[in-house]
Amino acid sequence: MPGVDFEHLYRTTYPRVRAYARSLASSEADADDAVADTYLTAWRRQADIPRDAELGWLLGVTRRTLANARRSERRVGALRALLGVQPRIQAPDPVELIEDAELRAALLALDPLDREAVVLTAWFDLSSADAARALGITPAAYRMRMTRARRRLRAALSTLATVENP
Repeated sequence: MPGVDFEHLYRTTYPRVRAYARSLASSEADADDAVADTYLTAWRRQADIPRDAELGWLLGVTRRTLANARRSERRVGALRALLGVQPRIQAPDPVELIEDAELRAALLALDPLDREAVVLTAWFDLSSADAARALGITPAAYRMRMTRARRRLRAALSTLATVENP
């Protein structure tokens, strides 16, 4: 099977892949590194990119790239601790940048997997199939995760509303 038109793929997906990476990475530099690695992987594996699901595939690569980077950072952190070196300051969770305090608090109260499911759908406007591909799970598993995440988000918002307006 022939590969994708890489230039077109890059031009049409780069802003969303970068935004996704920035939402997960601990710094802008880490996000940029992950995006570069993602497109390097895409260049090397053009024939493996599924037609009409390119964005989901790219986000999945980005997610795994960032997970690998986090594992490496933990190893570096353990080495720093062993050597007594101070770690660098971590960037805030992008959800903390949401201006609506109730929504921000409710999203931060979610389990990270639930929060990521909501982010992929609400902020990145991915279909269930593309979000599932990005997370490396089946579409059915994603729909189940999203159903639970929405229920938990509604409950968290309801709890916050009850606390503020007894």
